[in-house]
Amino acid sequence: MHMELVVGAWDFGVDVVCRDAPHLVIAHGLAADATAQSACTIALTYLELAAPSLGLGTCWGGFFGAAAMFWPPLQEALALPKGHVCYGTAMVGRPKFKYHRLPARNTPKVTWA
Repeated sequence: MHMELVVGAWDFGVDVVCRDAPHLVIAHGLAADATAQSACTIALTYLELAAPSLGLGTCWGGFFGAAAMFWPPLQEALALPKGHVCYGTAMVGRPKFKYHRLPARNTPKVTWA
């Protein structure tokens, strides 16, 4: 990631990372825990599935998550507990659009063996 470009866009008033989402969920765990990454991914997946029942929309925060893992200024700003690392992020807010139906799909061609 070219963080200097991202920071420059922010200084210019353009949020290319969180897209002006009002909330950010950071899933973090112990770096030494072999199951922490999977647990954080599962937690964010459940958040994504549960959010619509509360009238909320979510979006995985890939840029923010990458910056939280690799960009020291953000790591310092987050001040996660000692030994913890960010394993994923999700942006949460009220959806801008309402979907009235699922898109039409072709019938799958499945052959059971």
